[in-house]
Amino acid sequence: MSDTHTRDADADVLPEAEVAGLSAKTVAHVIHYRRKTYVTKPSEGYALLKRVRTLLRDGTTDLVPLVHRDGFVWLAVGPSIPIAIDEIETDPGHSEKHTLKRLGLD
Repeated sequence: MSDTHTRDADADVLPEAEVAGLSAKTVAHVIHYRRKTYVTKPSEGYALLKRVRTLLRDGTTDLVPLVHRDGFVWLAVGPSIPIAIDEIETDPGHSEKHTLKRLGLD
């Protein structure tokens, strides 16, 4: 089955703070890849999400760069390689700065 609808350039841009109609602030992404976990700021996380979506939609495998809190790594991403990406929001009752510090991003 193929995807028959077309997308414009804005369709691939992920909103920074919209979850089921509720306002939320994404402060980090956690990438689960093979047996490792990487924590990254939203700008790097959204770039990775966009590239992963393109590769999976096209059914291809490629190396994707990821800048994370501990440095830099290349991830092989493709249809048969498991990867999960979680969005982390601010902790309830705490500031964005507190959440970033807890994640080691501040």
